[in-house]
Amino acid sequence: MELKLVNKEPLHLSALAKALQAIGKKEERADIQNKILDYAKASARLKESDAEKLREELRALDIATLANEHIIQIIDLLPQDLGELEQFQRISEICGKFRK
Repeated sequence: MELKLVNKEPLHLSALAKALQAIGKKEERADIQNKILDYAKASARLKESDAEKLREELRALDIATLANEHIIQIIDLLPQDLGELEQFQRISEICGKFRK
């Protein structure tokens, strides 16, 4: 079976689960697809509709450095307080040491 890349877009876990379910029944999906589906369903912190609302609100902030990939990570992690976000700040500072 030849696979063709149709679209490359980061998906939050709820959207990933929906996309995999759209492939068909469990028997019609590859084993890896079923494992990923199980993981996505178990790990998603928001329903798809809520995740999409959050995505749109984060996009509406119009922060130039907040890439779509970052928005997806925020949706999947759903930080509960500033302490969790401060970890991202610390990672960014460390990476900054290596940027020229």
